[in-house]
Amino acid sequence: MVGSRDCSTLVDGVLTQVGLVQAVLAEDEVPVHGVLCFVAADWPVIGGAFRTGGVHVLWPRKLASLLSAEGPLHAAPAAEIHQRVATTFPPA
Repeated sequence: MVGSRDCSTLVDGVLTQVGLVQAVLAEDEVPVHGVLCFVAADWPVIGGAFRTGGVHVLWPRKLASLLSAEGPLHAAPAAEIHQRVATTFPPA
């Protein structure tokens, strides 16, 4: 819920996109995670970030710390992964 609105369809959309990216990167066994980042939301001072349906729901600073954390990416060079994703999914 965002305010009084049911926004569960946002999670469904993210899961669809995660599946598409996972399919492109399947041979590299690259972990792919879904995220909804709300920029102008009012978050509690303590806590607030959560996961629903496997999708992280958080704010920009929390996302930055998640993205900069150490991870298990050993499968392929980042430039190669970026190229494959960028070629498969051109800008809208």
